Amino acid sequence: MSGKLTTILVLLIVIFIGWSYIYVINNPIEINIQATIGSTEVSTTSSSTTSSSTSTTTSSSTTSSSTSTTTTIPTPTTTIEVSEKDDSVSINTDSSENIEIYEGEFTVFDGFEGENQFNLDALVNNLPEELRKSVENNVIFVNGCHTYAATILGRCPFGVWDSAGTFADGSTNSNWKLSVWISNKAFANNRAYNTLLHETSHAFSYLTRSCVNSDGINQRKDAQEFFGSEELFADALVLYYGGDYVYYRDNIILSNTEVEYLTGYMTLCRKE
Repeated sequence: MSGKLTTILVLLIVIFIGWSYIYVINNPIEINIQATIGSTEVSTTSSSTTSSSTSTTTSSSTTSSSTSTTTTIPTPTTTIEVSEKDDSVSINTDSSENIEIYEGEFTVFDGFEGENQFNLDALVNNLPEELRKSVENNVIFVNGCHTYAATILGRCPFGVWDSAGTFADGSTNSNWKLSVWISNKAFANNRAYNTLLHETSHAFSYLTRSCVNSDGINQRKDAQEFFGSEELFADALVLYYGGDYVYYRDNIILSNTEVEYLTGYMTLCRKE
């Protein structure tokens, strides 16, 4: 009896292994490659399917200092190289699409990126007219990763308002005084316009820092107290001008009292 039982068990194991092999051959395997750059996670997913007429080849390239895994995605061909040692990612495509490159004064600014400078200029032109006119002759708008802010945060922020023109080491008086910075990261995350509204609101707040009402009350300080802080004041202005994303508020609905306050502020302090 024990011999027959052993024979039956062996046959069952062989059948199971054979069925498992057939299942793997006929079902796709999904591979998820992730690389972390600072605090930003970049991920790409590719699928490989094996059948009687197709095959998938995985290759790796080795340099003197690190090992890179290369995944090729067709039409157009895009190659993603991930270096675990150097914590870097390179994404290359064979697309022949022409990209208009900005050439101007901002190119010498520390942290200038530029790939979205023309897109940023278009967003600035689409700002609400009264807000845009209140800042446009005083403020510059730069597509870049502000180096000092990135040093403080340990990552590139979506946006920065810099009234002092701050270098990476914290010293001031650079050529980018009174500047709003919107990074490529903001564009990549579809946060460029709301970030622009927020940082421009800071610019407007700063430019109206000497605005006082008929009772001699400084309106900017009063607004900061009314909303709770400078950041909350900027968030409120974002919503007032039609934005739908805020960074510090708990909600995206302005009360009637808040709307009335902001209308009074703009009427008293904005430039015609």
